Amino acid sequence: MTASDDFAWEPLDDVDDLEVGDRRELSLASGKLVLVMRTETGLHASCADCPHQDTPLAEGMLDGSVLTCPLHFWQWDVTTGEPLGVAELPLEIFELKQEDGRWWIGMRR
Repeated sequence: MTASDDFAWEPLDDVDDLEVGDRRELSLASGKLVLVMRTETGLHASCADCPHQDTPLAEGMLDGSVLTCPLHFWQWDVTTGEPLGVAELPLEIFELKQEDGRWWIGMRR
């Protein structure tokens, strides 16, 4: 078993036009909602809702690699999911890969 076998990979559509600072909520074929964001370091994906009170994070602000929830202003580093400032819970981050010109998101099995 390889590390890639730990994930179920799903295609990500409509992300190539994201510019630095953009974020987009997407519904995957599995029904899972994710938030895809582009920073200066690349494309990142997280759960779509705040782990604190399920607020849609697409309504928040992305400044560099820091995502801020619009409700209670919790913040996370979108590259690691680590909480910043007053945030008490980590943000679930998903693996991404680009293969044959298409983006894929990995869900842990």
